[in-house]
Amino acid sequence: MLNLMRADIYRMFRGKGIYIAFAFMLMLVGLMVFVFRMAPASGFVYELIEAVPDNYMTGAMGAELAVNGMNNTVFYFLAGIISISIAAFSSGAVKNELTMGISRTKYYISKWILSCVFSVAVMVVTLALFVLFATIVDGFGSWDGIFGETMRIFGLQSLLAIGFSSVCVFLCFVTRRTGAALGLFLAFVLVPTFILAMLDMSFTWAMDMALYDMFFLFGAFARSTYMSGEVVRGVLVAVGYTLVSTVGGIYLFRKAEIK
Repeated sequence: MLNLMRADIYRMFRGKGIYIAFAFMLMLVGLMVFVFRMAPASGFVYELIEAVPDNYMTGAMGAELAVNGMNNTVFYFLAGIISISIAAFSSGAVKNELTMGISRTKYYISKWILSCVFSVAVMVVTLALFVLFATIVDGFGSWDGIFGETMRIFGLQSLLAIGFSSVCVFLCFVTRRTGAALGLFLAFVLVPTFILAMLDMSFTWAMDMALYDMFFLFGAFARSTYMSGEVVRGVLVAVGYTLVSTVGGIYLFRKAEIK
């Protein structure tokens, strides 16, 4: 299984997708740090970090900005996961890999583990870039109480990243086609948020339903007002998506006919 994972890593870094995603990440992080640093001066209302001084953005503030906008990393996950999970189907290499003696369950698990590691690594890089760029601008800043809180939030959000990765791997193995997996995953991410936003205009219970939407939970975990009971529910939601999609994916893959 380790040899298979090493081959997937080699294949992933040979492709262009991961580098294009990283370039977009650099651009977005730099833009966000600069925009939110200038926001008070330009009249832009920033609700994620309260009382941001005019023309000021430290590394500590960058960390807060990162965890509050960490849901954006979900779209970067795709570059690596698609390469890890679908490339072998597209090239037909899956037949050769399965004939090497590895079981379908281990094959699926190897893709799942590597996808989850990649997704969490994307989050780590995103957080590091926010802190680095903001530190370059106005220094490291005061981290009193911020470091521990950032790590707590990051840990909770990592569970969501694993949940999203599990769903994406499931879709890759079920469809075995890049376009279909991309479309279904984007629908899984965006459609519930759009529907809940529309329902919230007329129904008060809509936001309660949002607590079962992993994309929404990224921001909910980042809010200091998020209560312990709701945190437990959010963790259970992330674990539930992970277990259901992974067990379902393994079952369907074991029954599937590989052409």
